[in-house]
Amino acid sequence: MDDKKKKIVLYFFYLLVILLVLSSAVLILPVYRKYQKRYEYLAKLKEEAALKTAESIELNRVVHSLKYSSGTVEKIAREKFGLCNPGETVMRYKAEKKTEESKKDNEPR
Repeated sequence: MDDKKKKIVLYFFYLLVILLVLSSAVLILPVYRKYQKRYEYLAKLKEEAALKTAESIELNRVVHSLKYSSGTVEKIAREKFGLCNPGETVMRYKAEKKTEESKKDNEPR
């Protein structure tokens, strides 16, 4: 009988350990999922911050160039606004629109 009681206590102990492991898994799993979501969100924010930092550096470079480089200001005045120095002539070229027939004529045979 003593041997039978030991087996019962041992099975009870195994059952208790299994229940403890399962209950801890049930309690930890939702917290771990929340942690993963926040970690992914943090990675996304870090990537976005790196992009914004790069954009900020590029914009600061452009602003510095506009403030201190007369060549840059002249280039923008010529390209965007079509301005020129006195005595210069501005020439504009229009791009040729290709039709279906002109595309077929230009194809190699």
